[in-house]
Amino acid sequence: MPVFSYEGFDRKGRRVSGRVEAESDTAARMIVKSRGIFIKKLLSLERHTRIGREKVKKEELALSIRELATLLNSGLTLDESVSGIIEQARRGRLKDVYTDIQKQIREGKSFSKAASQYPDLFSDISLSMIRSGEASGTLGLVLDHIATFMEESIRFRNRVSGIMTYPIMMAVVGFLVLTFVFTFVTPTMTRIFSEISLRLPLPTIFLIKVSSFIKQYILAMLVIGLIVVYSGIRYFSSEKGKAKISTIRKRIPYLGEIFFKSEVANFTGTLGILLEGGVEILTSFSIAREVLSSPDLKQQIDRAKDLISHGQSVSSALRKTTVLPYTVIQLISAGERSGTMSEMLIKVSANFKEEVSQRATKFVTILEPLMILFMAIVVGFVVIGIMLPIFQISQSLR
Repeated sequence: MPVFSYEGFDRKGRRVSGRVEAESDTAARMIVKSRGIFIKKLLSLERHTRIGREKVKKEELALSIRELATLLNSGLTLDESVSGIIEQARRGRLKDVYTDIQKQIREGKSFSKAASQYPDLFSDISLSMIRSGEASGTLGLVLDHIATFMEESIRFRNRVSGIMTYPIMMAVVGFLVLTFVFTFVTPTMTRIFSEISLRLPLPTIFLIKVSSFIKQYILAMLVIGLIVVYSGIRYFSSEKGKAKISTIRKRIPYLGEIFFKSEVANFTGTLGILLEGGVEILTSFSIAREVLSSPDLKQQIDRAKDLISHGQSVSSALRKTTVLPYTVIQLISAGERSGTMSEMLIKVSANFKEEVSQRATKFVTILEPLMILFMAIVVGFVVIGIMLPIFQISQSLR
């Protein structure tokens, strides 16, 4: 009998997960619901084992969704459109996934139901929009919106990654160079000075001690460093750790504002694309809050959602419960009055993403010379520590 894994919430709102045996996913859902569990995800383990877990690039997935939308909008049926994607897809997991989705569609399942078996490819945001598109008969248009949203997210991620790549590479290379200098170069040079009965200057003594310490304890330092990094990742992956790192981010001068505006951009963009796709407002809020990493902002959005459920407007609820910038609230309010709130949210997101990119570029522009200056100071100290005894020896020979 097929085995299904599930994730959801119990009656007290606690996250629960487990496995259940059933003849079909419909039967599995009935069994899980009978236990008083609200299902968030239900996956067929047999299907995932068969297709495998090969990683699919986001760019390839976005392109396939764009092509599927184009085929649907040209008048082809869903089955014919998926067949077109399968025909032109390269051999690999993505082709296998679409082949399995087509098989489920031919068995009578909806596209959203079939796609929900692959949460690593189709997010809650995409699935909610797809369900809305199926209900309204605008699946092609909705898939086009999803592809646009994914492409913009990829461009934003690549832009920020590109900005940060150079300073990260500089830091890594600088660390390796300094480790090599202190571990191999400096001991060779300073060994000569330690054997000479000469009163060494303080920079040279300090250099010898630092070099000896690093060379003697480098393995222990690496082990401790790995333990610290592993422990840090474990801690900051927990709810308590996420809250702590969110608090730290706020207090970092200049960077705190970049992190905050990035959160605002992600939330407003996700909310806007969900509303544009026809997803109900409260459902959109529930999904959009999941893209936030700040526990404080998540709690604020939950309070706003509660006010909206009691009849208040979106702008009024956000104004009372969140720390979103004044201009964001005003634009949302204008969008509510004109019936263009989704467009306003997407515009806000685009503006904030551009501002985040500009601020990140400016930060890196300031950071680069500071890193070069730091490297120059360290290298200069090493050179002085080596050259001073040489000058003393030269003077004594005269």
